[in-house]
Amino acid sequence: MSATPAEVAGPDLTLGVAADALADGAMLAGHVGDEAVLLARRGNEFFAIGATCTHYGGPLAEGLMVGDTVRCPWHHACFSLRTGEAVRAPALGPVACWSTERRGDTVFVREKAVPESSRRVAPAPGAPQRIVIVGGGAAGFAAAEMLRRQRFQGSIVMLSDDDAPPVDRPNLSKDYLAGSAPEEWVPLRGDDFYTEQGIDLRLKSTVTRIDASAREVVLGDGGAVVVRAQADIEAGAKAFRHAAAAAEKAVRYADQAGADSVDAHGFSRSRMIRSSSAWSPP
Repeated sequence: MSATPAEVAGPDLTLGVAADALADGAMLAGHVGDEAVLLARRGNEFFAIGATCTHYGGPLAEGLMVGDTVRCPWHHACFSLRTGEAVRAPALGPVACWSTERRGDTVFVREKAVPESSRRVAPAPGAPQRIVIVGGGAAGFAAAEMLRRQRFQGSIVMLSDDDAPPVDRPNLSKDYLAGSAPEEWVPLRGDDFYTEQGIDLRLKSTVTRIDASAREVVLGDGGAVVVRAQADIEAGAKAFRHAAAAAEKAVRYADQAGADSVDAHGFSRSRMIRSSSAWSPP
């Protein structure tokens, strides 16, 4: 997955923009040096973030401003205007963020901010020790990534019947097939990501059913993965659903068999188009 760098256009925001030229809720595409920057206004506050969506390079200035967030016009990824964080899928990476200063009737974009990791949800008492995600597609990946970003410290097991880690399927089925995208753009993250984040990705794992009474995810080979103990179920439900909601905005859930009892969510899976070793891109 890769965003194409945006062409620099609009005013040089370091030189200042008249505050009255930007109405409440309005956005302006400009630049700082050779970087495309979006200047947005909400009430008396002014925000400056990268103007290009990190998912597929959509122009955020043409998107929708909702509260202190902006939604990409292409695939509805959502970014915080305050921090640049990607708060909803399908974007996974943040955009850059700059400080702003209002001096009299003019607003200036100043220094580029140092990226900060944000925690939007306080850890719940008695948080679950294990969460099992069924499906190795983009939605399942987004849920696992968000859980770690929200400081979930328990075990995360991702079960996928694919033979490769989660991939960017639009890239795989379009640009990659056309020969205009290199293979390194296809994986959502490198193999080392799962190790560093403590995500137990189990490939070639087929789930046949969810045993709600035993609180197990039953695999096609006869094995099973215990979701978590009885005491963890209620405590973990809210935290997991919050993380899953980020993925739900971009990718439809598969049937959630047993979800009410064990809070296990099934996500749509991805298959590698290049799975045949005899096939190669043009």
